[in-house]
Amino acid sequence: MSTNSLLLWQLIVKDIEVKIASGELPPGARLPTENKLAEHYDVNRHTVRRAIHALVMQNLVEVTQGRGSFVCRPRVSIDYSKDIYAPSDVQIVLAKSGHGHEKPLRTEPASAQMAKALQIEPSDPVAVLDFEVFAADGEPLALTTRTLPLERVPGILDAVAAVGNLPKALERLNLCRISRKWVRTRARTASAEERAALNIALHTPLLVVGCLFINAEAKPVLHDCSLFAADRVEVYSHNVPG
Repeated sequence: MSTNSLLLWQLIVKDIEVKIASGELPPGARLPTENKLAEHYDVNRHTVRRAIHALVMQNLVEVTQGRGSFVCRPRVSIDYSKDIYAPSDVQIVLAKSGHGHEKPLRTEPASAQMAKALQIEPSDPVAVLDFEVFAADGEPLALTTRTLPLERVPGILDAVAAVGNLPKALERLNLCRISRKWVRTRARTASAEERAALNIALHTPLLVVGCLFINAEAKPVLHDCSLFAADRVEVYSHNVPG
């Protein structure tokens, strides 16, 4: 298709694509308003809206209500097919303080909801571990809370404190053969504290991913709940043969 045969909105898309690819419009950059774009390209606002919609469908631009249109930042892919996600392009570290608590490593009585998920009695002790997930460029991606029943995973807090890493701590306790039973996702708005921790804008949604792991006896040993900055990640899963 030649340039002359392109429709006006397609020409705008091509021009903005070039500016994004060249770095003239870097990730996170705000596009001019619809009125300014219409004036710049000498078209009506409907044409501009169609071009912006096409860019959104290509995951090049995102529109935030009340703020405008922005160049999408690169997304980090999180593979939930693995036992415990640990992609090479993210860093998972113990939180400096607990998510809403004083300590990132602690024991507490299980809530009714957590007891049901872990198949333990309400108020049975659980170990709670808070982590923060960062991209390779240092951008915060997620707040993760992992909960384990102490009766089934004794010594987990000491092991995590020693190695600072949950998968290695589980290996130290000879509990490396765990598998994911289910994954559940939903979206919600972030609290002020969550927005500050993840450095996200007011209307950016959180992607909430919860999953449950079981041991060789099919007993729940780990509940994972991660709050992702939805504009920076994509979560996927695939079946692994065998």
